[in-house]
Amino acid sequence: MSTPPDGRTALPEAWMREVALSLSLAPHLLLTGNVRDFHQLPTPDGRVRLLTVQEVLWEVCGARQYGAMLTLDPLRGLERVDDPEEPRTPALRTVDERVADLLRTYEDAEFDSVQLRALLVALHDLFSGADGLTVPIALVVPYAAHALPGDTVMRADRMLFTAIEALGHTAPTIPMQGRPGQGTFGLTLIWVCEQQDQLPPAFPVASDSVRVIRLLRPNLDRRTQLAARFVGRVFNTEAREEELKSVAGATDGMTARQLRTTVLTAATLPPGPTVFSDAARLVRVGITDDPWAGDTVRRQLAGADTYLSNRVLGQSTAVRKTVDVLTRAAVGLTGAQSSAARNRPRGVLFLAGPTGVGKTELARAVTTLLLGEEAQPVRFDMSEFRVDESRQRLIGAPPGYVGYDSGGELTNAVRAQPACVLLFDEIEKAHERILDLFLQILDDGRLTDSRGSTVYFSECFIIFTSNLGTQPTNQEIGNDPDAAVGLAEDLLKQFTEDPAGYFGHFRAAYEDFFDRKIGRPELRNRLGDNYVTLGFIDEKAAGQVLDRSLDSVVTRVRSVHKTELVIGEDARDDLMDAAMANLGLGARGILNIVESAVVNPLSRELFRTPRGEGTRITLSNLLQENDGWRPVWD
Repeated sequence: MSTPPDGRTALPEAWMREVALSLSLAPHLLLTGNVRDFHQLPTPDGRVRLLTVQEVLWEVCGARQYGAMLTLDPLRGLERVDDPEEPRTPALRTVDERVADLLRTYEDAEFDSVQLRALLVALHDLFSGADGLTVPIALVVPYAAHALPGDTVMRADRMLFTAIEALGHTAPTIPMQGRPGQGTFGLTLIWVCEQQDQLPPAFPVASDSVRVIRLLRPNLDRRTQLAARFVGRVFNTEAREEELKSVAGATDGMTARQLRTTVLTAATLPPGPTVFSDAARLVRVGITDDPWAGDTVRRQLAGADTYLSNRVLGQSTAVRKTVDVLTRAAVGLTGAQSSAARNRPRGVLFLAGPTGVGKTELARAVTTLLLGEEAQPVRFDMSEFRVDESRQRLIGAPPGYVGYDSGGELTNAVRAQPACVLLFDEIEKAHERILDLFLQILDDGRLTDSRGSTVYFSECFIIFTSNLGTQPTNQEIGNDPDAAVGLAEDLLKQFTEDPAGYFGHFRAAYEDFFDRKIGRPELRNRLGDNYVTLGFIDEKAAGQVLDRSLDSVVTRVRSVHKTELVIGEDARDDLMDAAMANLGLGARGILNIVESAVVNPLSRELFRTPRGEGTRITLSNLLQENDGWRPVWD
């Protein structure tokens, strides 16, 4: 390593200054966060170097007159990482001798709990007695979460953690030469891990002797500085201002290492105005081509209005809104009004309305339109996430809990298929703290799972469905046990007679839920103008749903039984009358009628009397009796 700067050298990042301060405040330092990255550090002559965390630590400790720094390297074992330079004072030569003896003693050690405790005790004893060290030293444990035992079942493990805590209470203080009244701890232990909760529960994080310091990823200013450095070196030219803005913006949330990789990747791509954002997408999610800008998707979207209208009958307003959101996603203008929208999901829809009107079917149709005939949305039934603990299913269990190694269902799904349609069905049934996850997804386009890995949602299309507004209030239920049925009938009547009042009712329920019931107006704000209410289907749409369902039954009978099923006009009229009487149940109600009136009786008939190939069976009439439907077959 290079010669440490003097104490007056500016430390550009807050965590560096906090380390310098903490050396005299606590014998244990715990560094978490962006600990595997490069960090910028200027030299007294104005140059800027990129150093690892360990290198920065020595620069800081060296300026505080530390005599040596050791590290517990997982590959090479215990080693000295500072670079002692001549001339050495007598005190520093003593440090060199004692450290050399220590390195020989632990040359082949594997550092289980017994050996690690012995090393800590040996380091502490270097300061004991009349000939003890008078110059501070430091030990860095760069992978603390893996170097320490995960539990304290064994006595040796308990003794290790006891020793760690005791060292915090017994560390000697050494005065700093030339700085009257200032001192530092003789032995500083620096523990490094990416997440604090990765450490074993027995680690004394809450002790006053432990100073926790979090390292942040580069902010916009730092990314701009790094961009100037890397673009200039990789492209062998001075970066233009627009290039710096492009790199700094596209790499929001990245580490310095990832930013460098992004610039190196950009150098391998065809030049163009989006080369850095394309490279950033590749680094983040592994997608070089924009899946939304392909010719296939554009051809599909050209006929999206017709396709979606045929899939979801009687919902022209919802279809138009959906096509607008899809088109915006395809041309890359989602959130264009916001300067911070670069990594947000491609599109978001919040579909509200009564049951059976086509909310889930619209989500499936969007998936087919974008991803192909066999594609299905990644669906989450949010009624399964009613309790706070169920968030672990989405992002993974914390360290030490069952399922930690498996990761989360949501994060795993997006990591496996970055360009997908995510369907969160009946979102209002989820626990309110689970809904907080969507604040980060909708705003930042990313989510960190329980293992500390970041998943990006920038290529996802997210659809929420909700039945808000279809359930009576507790007061209404208390006054009328049949309030739910009555509300459905009232809504159907209102939709027919006062459409504006109907849509206003659902909008008010939507706003009341987020603003007052769960107190998350900011989440509703993130959803923006992507809220869509689906209305009840009308008589025309009901007839189309019925005919489509009957055609499906006829096709299945022809395919499986080689028999021609004919639905007579009277039978069709009977089914239509039943459908119109149950419009409040939507298309799903019509499908249920076809199942109970046609499919079930037909199944019994074919089971009792199998038909031969080429035969014909006619459903001429349907009679509705107390115990169900009675078909008349010809």
